[in-house]
Amino acid sequence: MTTIDKSGFSVEEIIRQFRRENNIRDHELKYEILKRPNKGFFGLFANKIALVRFHVPENTDRVRLYLETLLGKMGVSFDKLRSTTEGKTLYLTIEGVVETGFVIGKNGSMLETLQYLVNRVFEDDKGIDRIYLDADGYRERRESQFLHKYLPQINKIKIHGKSLTLDPMSPGERRIIHRHIERDKGLRTLTIGDGENKRIVIFSSKQKESEVRQENSGAKPEEKKSQKPRRPRRPRNTSANNSGDSPKADDSGEAKAPRKPRAPRKPRPRPRPKTVPGDKVD
Repeated sequence: MTTIDKSGFSVEEIIRQFRRENNIRDHELKYEILKRPNKGFFGLFANKIALVRFHVPENTDRVRLYLETLLGKMGVSFDKLRSTTEGKTLYLTIEGVVETGFVIGKNGSMLETLQYLVNRVFEDDKGIDRIYLDADGYRERRESQFLHKYLPQINKIKIHGKSLTLDPMSPGERRIIHRHIERDKGLRTLTIGDGENKRIVIFSSKQKESEVRQENSGAKPEEKKSQKPRRPRRPRNTSANNSGDSPKADDSGEAKAPRKPRAPRKPRPRPRPKTVPGDKVD
């Protein structure tokens, strides 16, 4: 728990400004008023400054408090919340749940929904990157069974140093892989593909992510696009002179006979004008 003192001209304005600056919610707001402003006696000995002391919980306590409030409104009874942190990743486990099936849901659907909601609420918190939620060890058992078939392939990456592209997975299954690789400083992951069933690429931390993406995309920027071969031009006949008297060769190589000149056209007789009765003829 962190203690912060704030001063101002109004208690209400101090509280309003503190909530806005620190993104504090109603269930997290705890404070005590140390000094209120007063007008004094006939304007003498007036105190126009107010002082408020705020008790701000740590990031882990804030998430725990929110989850406890949420489960209480859902009517879920449990014994305690166990929390562990690894860097900026927070792991929360609900222990002693009375209705475990309700909290977990079918194939962990309810647990996934609660985890998604908690992450969205604290996504702007700079001290927390991810929050993982479990109930009575359900997720831990499920993850160990799921990872069992991938562990031999993942261990080979450390030996050979070659990247590994896994089969398409659902978002929940991809989170299991990401969570497992996060604990290993020698490996990294990236996601490729479109749609829900994307692929995960696991590679050594010594490799660059851009190189791994290039290897898995199949495109090589160094190679230019293949151009269609141009149709070869027909060689010119250099033996022919400019007069056009020499015969030309066709595609088969045989010489063609020269064309005969056209005969001149005979002039057509002009029609004689018609005579009309009564006109004089010269």
